[in-house]
Amino acid sequence: MIHHPRITLRDFTPADGEGFVAYQMDARYRALYHQPDSAETRATSTALFQRFLGWQSETPRQNFQIGIFDGKTGAILGCIGLRQQDMPAHVAVMGLELAPACWGRYRLALDAITLMLDYGFTQLGLATITGSTGNGNRRITHLATWFGATLTQSRSGPDWMTQKGWHEVDWSLTREAWLARNNAT
Repeated sequence: MIHHPRITLRDFTPADGEGFVAYQMDARYRALYHQPDSAETRATSTALFQRFLGWQSETPRQNFQIGIFDGKTGAILGCIGLRQQDMPAHVAVMGLELAPACWGRYRLALDAITLMLDYGFTQLGLATITGSTGNGNRRITHLATWFGATLTQSRSGPDWMTQKGWHEVDWSLTREAWLARNNAT
């Protein structure tokens, strides 16, 4: 569990499933990914949540997909993760997802990413953290470069990105760049 004055990052519990699925079923979320309001979409979200719970008991644990919760109310605000499975040693892929009610809360994303990067580099001993986003998601691209990451590749993205006229961009952040940025501030 990682505490911050505004948010708490922690492993999901079964009780968090309803809130997770609810924000993924929000019409704004489904519109972003061109998903219908259907039992199949709900089942996919439920299965994803169950996968996150399953990762917690793996030994050794390679995937850390945890919830972002309001520090005062405990409400679910999204999730963030570091996934090492199928990656080279000491490398993980970061992913961030905010509930639609939190879209545009730049500080929330900044806090969650800062906490997770620090956890990855200091607690997990990662050497590099990578990620990808749509080039139209300018906020995430800006955040990545603000943290000292470099953009490493641009390629065709999944259908939902292509339909928006976007492409996928990859970024990479090394422990050295992260530490240099933190020592400079």
